[in-house]
Amino acid sequence: MSRIRQPAWTASVLLSLVAAVTLVAGCGPSNPPAPTPSGPIVVPSLSSDTTPTAVPPTAAPTNAVASIVLISAVGESGAGTPSQLAWQGVQDAAGRLGAKSALVVPVSMAALTAAVDSAVAGGAGVVVSVGPEAAQAVLGAAAGHAATQFFELGETIAAGAPPNVHGLVFDDAEAGYLAGFVAGSFTAKGTIGMVGVSGTDAATANYASGYRNGAAEANAAVQVRVAYANRANDTATGRAVAGGLVKAGADVVLAMAGFTGAGAMRQACALKAGVVALDTDASLVFPDVRPCLIVTVLDRYDVAAREAILRYVAGDALPATVMFDVAGGGVALSDFGKPMPAGFAERLAGVLAALRNGPPRPTAAPSPTAAPTPTA
Repeated sequence: MSRIRQPAWTASVLLSLVAAVTLVAGCGPSNPPAPTPSGPIVVPSLSSDTTPTAVPPTAAPTNAVASIVLISAVGESGAGTPSQLAWQGVQDAAGRLGAKSALVVPVSMAALTAAVDSAVAGGAGVVVSVGPEAAQAVLGAAAGHAATQFFELGETIAAGAPPNVHGLVFDDAEAGYLAGFVAGSFTAKGTIGMVGVSGTDAATANYASGYRNGAAEANAAVQVRVAYANRANDTATGRAVAGGLVKAGADVVLAMAGFTGAGAMRQACALKAGVVALDTDASLVFPDVRPCLIVTVLDRYDVAAREAILRYVAGDALPATVMFDVAGGGVALSDFGKPMPAGFAERLAGVLAALRNGPPRPTAAPSPTAAPTPTA
């Protein structure tokens, strides 16, 4: 299963699009992104121990890049979506490098494949795609265009793929740990719940493992209940599973991204339970759950896109799959929507420091969160 989950806003975005492809272009310094810190960037290590490495943002490029193209997931362009966040990261990197940047929003699989081919034909030095839909098109293009670097957000890359293809994923176990620590700290009843996809879904397993460990760090007496929807994109099932958790005593519910997660959040909110969200900021994507939303544990698609591009340009050797974690800024917390319990801020600061300074990890290392992109 892919690390990019199809969120509940995709359908509405698709209905609003009337062209086959939307193209937005900028020319680096002439249309610069928002200002960024001038100090060194802390980026995730590309080794297995996830130790961060600091590199200056102005390092002399080894792989010169004149243009960067981001190809969104099909129809995905709304505020707070993975594609919109990745676009911010691409613009940031382009601004630092003096490169041109372009965003393509395909509205069909055929348009997506054409967008990949067009980016390569147009001489793009880096092509960033979001989600699993572009996998086959990327592999086909990469094999014949070694000078173009491809980054697939949310994809684990299989051995044997072309060396110019890299997957960018996030540490679900750490995200789950943060979610569990928050939920375990905010519960009043001492029971928290999580709506997972299935018992065999790797992402669910990673989140759940971290969730249990984080809750135990907050309060060893907290009970954690994990229930499975067994469907990734079913709002009604998400509502039913979340409702069952709340009726069983959970007063804080963790919901994964996607239609099922959207239903889970809304039902938990309707039953007056607190909500912890994952992936992208739920306050932007689902404003109706703001009254119940405690926090979102964010996958920083902007950070992943930016840092991967800068590392490539700096000439760093990249593994087939790069994992972004708390230490490198790839996993973070949104603003809190609820008042913090007494002493929570200080304890949270300690947890974040432990995650940034690991190893040892406070939770088990994650297993792969997606089926590897098959080689052509």
